[in-house]
Amino acid sequence: MSCSPRLAPSPSLINPASDLQTPLTSGEKFWWACRFKLSWNQKTEPDMGVDLLLAQAVMGPILESIEDRLLFWRFHRRAAPDDSGHQFSFLFYSDATALQEINAEIQKNPTLHQALKKKIVERATCDNNTSGARRPEISAMSDASWSPALQKHWPAFIMGVSRLWLGLINEALSDLPPHEGNFDKKLEQIRKAEKTINMMWYKEGQHAFFHHLSAVFGYEPLLIKNVVRF
Repeated sequence: MSCSPRLAPSPSLINPASDLQTPLTSGEKFWWACRFKLSWNQKTEPDMGVDLLLAQAVMGPILESIEDRLLFWRFHRRAAPDDSGHQFSFLFYSDATALQEINAEIQKNPTLHQALKKKIVERATCDNNTSGARRPEISAMSDASWSPALQKHWPAFIMGVSRLWLGLINEALSDLPPHEGNFDKKLEQIRKAEKTINMMWYKEGQHAFFHHLSAVFGYEPLLIKNVVRF
């Protein structure tokens, strides 16, 4: 992480924790989202390596301290030529106290502030209790087109996938020299880690993921409705 002084959070970039309000019922759990809008002119390929930076250097330390209070959590990555563009999200199912703590930790994260300063990240926002409908159902953040049972139990699957992905990032970085708090060197290392993980996915993903997932479901046929890029 950067050793430079922490930048004061800008309301236009990071919504302050003081805006968050506690639900009427203490301890009531909902799905919440913290989203990071990444810079992308959409005329070039998106820089997906920044997702790894946010996962490892921003959300990683937060998860180390609060994961046991999150019933479910996951990462979501997307980049498409639309208004949302390139966006990295952290979704979690917990109470508003956890939301407040996560929001506060995101605000003061030095790596995020460096990314904002360098315009790699445009803004970071977290849900609050006045900006939209609450989502108390465990299935609320699953795809609505799925069967109800799949919507309900899929969050446990994708949480495991997200935890595995974060672990691979940490493992790849552990094989590299220390970055000594320099942001540019940190980002350079992240890009090297991304290449390592991408190659692992390319070479080993079929067996490690698709084969074993197929085995759990008894090697039954799978309908592919559209041409997809794996």
